[in-house]
Amino acid sequence: MNTERYMKKGFLALGLLLGGMTFSSCTDDIMGSKPVDEGAYDTVTRIEGMLLDAKSNKNESVVELRGKTVETEVFFKLTKVPNMGVDVQVEVDPSYLETFNKEHDTDFEMYPVENVKIANEGKLLLAPDEIRSANIGVTLTANDKMQADKTYLLPLTVTTSTQGVTLSEKAQRAVYMVKDLRSQSDTYKGPDAVKTVLYFEVNDTNPLNALEFVLKDSGKLFFDEVVLFSANINYNPETGRVYVFNNPNVQFLLDNNEKFLQPLRKRGIKVILGILGNHDAAGVAQLSDMGAREFAKELAAYCKAYNLDGVGFDDEYSDFPDLTNPWFARRSGEAASRLLYETKRAMPDKTVMVYYLGRIYEDTIVSVDGVLPGEFVDYAVADYGGTARPMNGMTRKQCSGMSIELNRGTGNTSEDFARSKRKEGYGYYMFFALGHTNSLVNNFGSYRSQVLRCQMVCRGLYEDELLMPEYYYKKNDATRYKLPN
Repeated sequence: MNTERYMKKGFLALGLLLGGMTFSSCTDDIMGSKPVDEGAYDTVTRIEGMLLDAKSNKNESVVELRGKTVETEVFFKLTKVPNMGVDVQVEVDPSYLETFNKEHDTDFEMYPVENVKIANEGKLLLAPDEIRSANIGVTLTANDKMQADKTYLLPLTVTTSTQGVTLSEKAQRAVYMVKDLRSQSDTYKGPDAVKTVLYFEVNDTNPLNALEFVLKDSGKLFFDEVVLFSANINYNPETGRVYVFNNPNVQFLLDNNEKFLQPLRKRGIKVILGILGNHDAAGVAQLSDMGAREFAKELAAYCKAYNLDGVGFDDEYSDFPDLTNPWFARRSGEAASRLLYETKRAMPDKTVMVYYLGRIYEDTIVSVDGVLPGEFVDYAVADYGGTARPMNGMTRKQCSGMSIELNRGTGNTSEDFARSKRKEGYGYYMFFALGHTNSLVNNFGSYRSQVLRCQMVCRGLYEDELLMPEYYYKKNDATRYKLPN
């Protein structure tokens, strides 16, 4: 209720009744008072609309083109019941390409507009009692001029001729980053298949060993993503800056990534760079807003320079920060959230994933600048033996049903458990420390026992058999060696 407005009317009526002052003097007093901000009442009455991807419920999404065509869907949503029919028009908006690239410091090219078809000519209609439209299909067709392993931008925009519906600059668009992965199909097991993510201890193991894990019936690779464990977040006291540090084992793989990393990607396995604390003042949950922005830019530059698919954060092994340094902030979930947000903003087409530990958990990662965690974190894995719970704005599809440490033998690897997690809707299964040097070189029985655990999970996730590997790769050696009988 606008109390001040009613008070003004009361005083005016009282003045007229008493006749103790002229109408003009009463008006002067009223007009001289502080103006009332009507913005709050506009918010109550305003109907806002937004265009969202139907699968992710986001307005920025990644679409993987694995065949000649790929289909997705968008829908239009209102903040309140309109009590009137609402007409909506969805169409491609090439003019937004430059704005998006400038905002994110990216250089995406436009997806070919002539290869985009929006169902029903992009027309939608909401009834007076509806706040959500039906889904409308968007079909993307590849052409021969598109480049493999390249990401294209497809901005869609929505307009309405209905009076009283407001469309903000961000809400009126659904932006797709379309990845041409037609040549990388060896891991693709279907749109709803659980994805397996494997952490490699690269100080001990060659990541190429992931290529030896193949499903019997489908012929697909078992592992979908590989995390290089691990690069570090470090502090340089001489320059006062935070930077990415690589030990010799990580740097060797990056320097020779055409030999040791790109073969994974060419077969469809995503390669993620792990980021871990390194016993100094830097940490993934203790950067200032400025520090998070600058470090995120460096991470994006790394992924671009070495053709990697994203980064994974693990909040461990960091000392307390020096709060007099502008790069640092108090260690907190809020600081971790800011780094995750800035990283996704710096490389929106790349993967940003987390390991639940330290200040990074489902209840510590919070919204940043009004953006829910589920919009800037692609997926989360739990610590050994655990099931990851969704952050705000996430679904189980973005969480690991189980985290398994293969070297130590921890975590549930039963077939029935894996099948139950698949049916519950969990989208990931995590494995850690496959094939340490001691098992690959000195004790093949230990390695086979790790494979047997993976085989049980495979049956539960895919109703398929995982073949026993026949070959392996020694550390820092791209030669394929025969495993002993």
